[in-house]
Amino acid sequence: MSVILLSVTVMVTGCDFFRVLAGRPTSKEIEAKRVEILHRAVQQSQDSVKVDRSPVKPGVTEEAAEPVRPAGTTSGEKKRFYVIMGAFSSRENAERYAERVRTFGYEPEFFGFTEGRTAVGIGGTDDAEQAKAFMKELKGQDFCPDGVWILDRKRK
Repeated sequence: MSVILLSVTVMVTGCDFFRVLAGRPTSKEIEAKRVEILHRAVQQSQDSVKVDRSPVKPGVTEEAAEPVRPAGTTSGEKKRFYVIMGAFSSRENAERYAERVRTFGYEPEFFGFTEGRTAVGIGGTDDAEQAKAFMKELKGQDFCPDGVWILDRKRK
């Protein structure tokens, strides 16, 4: 009788019955942990190269929109319009993205914004129509992110 009861118990509850008896996690607990680990790995991967595609908030001053240049370099003539490819919460991510932009033949510039963000911009010009045409051209290329926008430094 006990053999039949044991056989029915195994068929109905499976290995989880014995896992519980041994103090081990059940199949559901193991699956939940696997999903949690997978989710964390995907999140870390996305965070390492996360692009902030939100537009710059109103109130960004011209000083904040100045190109950020490495120490010891001199800035050329400052342009009014730049196509912003992405804004990043960490400078390291911005530099990594700038390297990717360089592989497509563009020379990126960095812009510091409020909240510690660093934007990667290309195609500096003083002509608004030229900036719009350049952005339209970029949007037709595979590497261009969806959220590109034009920075207008609004010279006074």
